[in-house]
Amino acid sequence: LVSGVADMRDAASSASPGQMMSMALETMYQGLSFSHAIAFLRNRREKQYIAKMGFGDGVSELIPKLRFADAYEPNVFHAALNSDRVIFIENARDPKFAAKLPNWWLSTLSDGRSFVILPLCANGQPAGFIYGAWDDSFPAIQLSQNEFAQMNDLRALVVRSVERRHQLDAAASKVT
Repeated sequence: LVSGVADMRDAASSASPGQMMSMALETMYQGLSFSHAIAFLRNRREKQYIAKMGFGDGVSELIPKLRFADAYEPNVFHAALNSDRVIFIENARDPKFAAKLPNWWLSTLSDGRSFVILPLCANGQPAGFIYGAWDDSFPAIQLSQNEFAQMNDLRALVVRSVERRHQLDAAASKVT
């Protein structure tokens, strides 16, 4: 995780937001030993969050099914996006937690016992998120403060690249 974030810092000045997202996804997948890691981007025209890339067994078959409305719903994903804070769910199968899980997750990703949602908010607006999960083949997960700090650094690097891209696009549209 630490070396992946360092690599991202080195690439930050020249990498596109898509390249930064790809690096972040791979860094988290390998650095935290996720079973699955998936990047979702917000499509404002379609008013949806749509999975764009991922790592892990069976992810390529899942990606076309992973989309949900961007309109607020009282679930853990919208909570993460609205608070702009990393959320770690230690036991997604806890019956007390079931009401906070959306139907799209239950029908596609419910093999994840523990998961992390890393929201990506640019200019105060949700732009997407990274989802990473551990299935039953992993022992109970406990994340350290250092791991949370690394995830927040990684998140900040991706968001800065998106904001830099927005600034460049805005400057280019003023020129034309």
